[in-house]
Amino acid sequence: MASKFRFTYDDVLNKQFKGVTNGYDPLEVDTFLDEVLKDYALIETSVVLSVKDYQNLNNQIKELNSKNENLEIELSKAKTRLHGIKETDVVSKDNIDILKRINALEKFLFEHGFDPNKIK
Repeated sequence: MASKFRFTYDDVLNKQFKGVTNGYDPLEVDTFLDEVLKDYALIETSVVLSVKDYQNLNNQIKELNSKNENLEIELSKAKTRLHGIKETDVVSKDNIDILKRINALEKFLFEHGFDPNKIK
């Protein structure tokens, strides 16, 4: 964090006022400082949690950026492998026909007791 508090919780708690009590009711000052300490403790806790959340979010961003880069590489490779499959209608129709034939052959093999997934 760029800005820092001038006092910590302990600084406020242990503050000693020297010699001057004229015009101030020590009990009233103590009561007020107790309320300030409660607020200050909440602020310190909030700042610590905010810094931890910020660090966690930054770590998550780094991880997600890394995963994104890997996915971009995989996408590029897949595009290269699949290049040309849908360039013409003839290729698409041929692919559908081939898939139908493969499906029929697998069905035939299953019907005759062979598992096509185990054939190498």
